[in-house]
Amino acid sequence: MPITENLSVPYHQQDTNYYCGAACAQMVLRSLGTGLLDQDQLYADNHSHSTTESGWYTAPDGLQWTMHHWEPPAPSGPPHYGSYNFVLFALDTEDAISRKIVWTIHHYKAAPIAMVYGSAHWIVVRGYTASAAPSNVADAGYTISSFDVNNPWPPVPSAGNSTLAPPPPHTDGTDGCGTGGNRGVVNENISYSMWQSTYMTGIPGGHWNGKFVAVADPAPPPRERGVPSRPLLEPLPYTGQLLAAERATRRAQESLRAYGLAPRESYDRILQKATLGDPVLVQRLDLPDTFYYIVPAREAERAPLAVVVDAKNGLYLQSAVSGSREGSVFTIGNRADVARSLVDRVVELPERKGRIRVRREAVCHYPTLVWRPCRESLSPLYPFHMFTVGGDRIYVRSDGAIFTDLHYLDRGI
Repeated sequence: MPITENLSVPYHQQDTNYYCGAACAQMVLRSLGTGLLDQDQLYADNHSHSTTESGWYTAPDGLQWTMHHWEPPAPSGPPHYGSYNFVLFALDTEDAISRKIVWTIHHYKAAPIAMVYGSAHWIVVRGYTASAAPSNVADAGYTISSFDVNNPWPPVPSAGNSTLAPPPPHTDGTDGCGTGGNRGVVNENISYSMWQSTYMTGIPGGHWNGKFVAVADPAPPPRERGVPSRPLLEPLPYTGQLLAAERATRRAQESLRAYGLAPRESYDRILQKATLGDPVLVQRLDLPDTFYYIVPAREAERAPLAVVVDAKNGLYLQSAVSGSREGSVFTIGNRADVARSLVDRVVELPERKGRIRVRREAVCHYPTLVWRPCRESLSPLYPFHMFTVGGDRIYVRSDGAIFTDLHYLDRGI
């Protein structure tokens, strides 16, 4: 029987668009008994101790210093012996770091912090589902099905409009973090195949080039490569065409059952009232000929649950559930309304190319939504409408935010 272990890690969003490391440190340290530390202080620690290599907001060495500096005394006796002793691991394979993450959750009851999307972003990994729990630190005989994560993005609403505060300051359970929409997503499950292809992809250059990075427990990583994991649902045969919307909806329903998510209280209470349907097709801008469907479960005007499946083979990729009964994890404006809202708007082009008026006669609306990991969207649940005006592009994020460039070379945001 598969086993699921989930730690109780309070969810908090990052206070700026580059405070992901600070927010992750805040969440994990709070879960271990430290007070609810201020993200400004945590970021100052992260950034000032990111000394191995320049150009990072929060580098691996800076985050490791912060976690080790602020970690509270651990319960006496094994496995802690009085200290959590967070350590930076930069390993050669995704398999090794993933099993290090599982062991930290299982044995030390502490949530690791992982570097994802290359070197772009930090997230908290608070749970996993696997064929079995690891029997010891070197155990590589189990298969991993999925991870449960706390993604601190998007930033709190007050990051863009100070009149919308709080938070900050953050409070336990009452600051609105994780209630859906631009209040973040508190319950997010990522299939292991999505973890491998999109999240834990390795740092692409610099000092940690080719390494897979997490701040985790002090035990040594497993030396042997583990048993390869397989999706819990077989992929559908690829016919050369993308899945029809109805088939994507059925696969979303089947996925929630196959991955053991449907019986979870947070999923079940929504599925009792909401209905999966009306899939939205998204194309990846960073991977050739790659598409996924977001299949929302709607209740009235809200979508408190959304499932992401591959648009070619129907494989489950990830899902998210709102942390409140009023929240929504996916919003998307009517296509025609989004286009009308952009016409006659003046936008500023990147690289100081000046400003232009978006004219009805000269704007083209791309037929599908698009996404890639970038500063403007660090979640596949926040795709973009894409418009072209001559040789320039304009992106309207699913929550209505407008951008004329996507930044994907930032490190540690």
